Amino acid sequence: MLNIWAAKSRPLRSQPDRRGGRRDPRDAASNFIAFLAEREALDAAGHARALSALDLPGRRALPVLLVEMGLIHEATLVTALSEATGLPILDPDAVPAAPVLPEAVGADYCLRARVLPLAAGPDTLTVAVVDPFDPEIATALSHLADRRVERRLIGPGHFERAHRAVYGDAAPDEDGPVDDDLARLQDVASQAPIVRLAARLVRKAFELSASDVHLEAEEADMRVRYRVDGVLIESERLAKSVQLALTTRIKIQAGLNIAERRLPQDGRMKAPDRGQEVDIRVSTLPTAHGESVVLRVLDGSRRVDDFGGLGFDAPAIARIEAMTSRPNGLVLVTGPTGSGKTTTLYAALKRLNGPHLKVVTVEDPVEYRMAGVNQVQAHPAIGLDFAAALRSILRQDPDVVMVGEIRDGETARIAVQASLTGHLVVSTLHTNSAAAAVTRLMDMGVEPYLLAATLNGVVAQRLVRCLCDGCAETVPGTDRDRLALGLPPGPPFTLRRPCGCAACNGTGYRGRMVVSEVMLLDGELRGMIAERAGERAIAGRAQAGGMTSLSARGRALALEGRTSLDEVGRVLEGLA
Repeated sequence: MLNIWAAKSRPLRSQPDRRGGRRDPRDAASNFIAFLAEREALDAAGHARALSALDLPGRRALPVLLVEMGLIHEATLVTALSEATGLPILDPDAVPAAPVLPEAVGADYCLRARVLPLAAGPDTLTVAVVDPFDPEIATALSHLADRRVERRLIGPGHFERAHRAVYGDAAPDEDGPVDDDLARLQDVASQAPIVRLAARLVRKAFELSASDVHLEAEEADMRVRYRVDGVLIESERLAKSVQLALTTRIKIQAGLNIAERRLPQDGRMKAPDRGQEVDIRVSTLPTAHGESVVLRVLDGSRRVDDFGGLGFDAPAIARIEAMTSRPNGLVLVTGPTGSGKTTTLYAALKRLNGPHLKVVTVEDPVEYRMAGVNQVQAHPAIGLDFAAALRSILRQDPDVVMVGEIRDGETARIAVQASLTGHLVVSTLHTNSAAAAVTRLMDMGVEPYLLAATLNGVVAQRLVRCLCDGCAETVPGTDRDRLALGLPPGPPFTLRRPCGCAACNGTGYRGRMVVSEVMLLDGELRGMIAERAGERAIAGRAQAGGMTSLSARGRALALEGRTSLDEVGRVLEGLA
């Protein structure tokens, strides 16, 4: 490919087009981004982020965005701009001691346009510009000063310092005060120690197979905790002095506004792990002692297990396969946040996926990547919520549709109608039990007769930690254990309990498995739903028909020695 930036003999200019106008400065800016990528000043991810920044409404000048987003160092940027445009770089000694032509070019305009008048002659005005791709700046200056304009290049941070030196701390009427610390903070956040610290914290998350990293601002320091197997583990305390720089570094990587520290922000970043790019969702929250940050690891390359690998027992698997083998109907997986609902749905999709079926999903976010499945990322901010996406998906002639979550009545009604018209719809719902899913959908406005006709079954689940096989020990069961397990008087029994070793990071547990109850609908249950039976009555009938409750399954796992009785109590507390 011809590199139009390769030599100074062919610098980029804003040239008139055939109609006598001027070229769109966006074209020059996108060409410059390509130039940076070819020179390896931007990596592939940085190139994509820079191009997307060009489409932001009311965006700031490209050089300012590149520096504020942490994509390139200011000195490297200015050198590249000079090579690309042929414009000379401002000599630091050329900054004037006093304003030049202040009666024609005011301080407010200079700050808004990011231009600094350097010297004025009878026919020329020499200025330093941050954005050489905006032709209107030179035109406006030429009109204001009634002189031909000659340009020099200056970096965004250098410009702010030079403007304050020449004009003082005056702020523009429209843009509000300038944050004097931004340039310094960007420099600190880009220094090697902070870069290495941020990378080390993320790398440790991968090593621990953590789902989340919590960076919590406290009065005297910053606490780092990892959520491993659903439980938060404190890892270390960082000095208070690195808090702002570390937070800024992460915000730069996630494309967030580093100047905004009063409002929560959400963004995304990527990090390498064993040769794969892993998506990380970033959330910031202002607290009394500074911003706290949570990084959620979304490893879409994770292997999707089958039902047995997730911990479902044979009777539960048979029931799930029965409800997902039907060509149409609604299948729900319920439980609280973090209970593995999406993983179970993907185990079902793995079983169903094949050349004879069209499978489409709508998720927020897309947590797994699966070949052969059409996966849609929901974007509620632009109107593509679950309901809107589901309506469009149904026009794509799908056989199986997965909806990441039924959150509202509209989505519930569309899902039920889709299952009624020949589609198999699988989704998740936030309820504590399988029977509660029925009453929740009724509360959302789904008619009982429709629900009775379309619902194939419900899986309610939790995740419990598995005992570490390397250190768990076997101990005799006590009378208290017998009572907790609901065992009748009888011979002695044993249980296993955690100890802790290097392999399990001292926790006594490694990995998690599913505790589930699977309610497969039959004729009697459908009749009860149509007559608006209560949650307790539906649960009782389901258990009489062979459904094992969550608590009963948890106790069975403890007796089998696969988890501890304490872990079952922690996860299933309050469930009968």
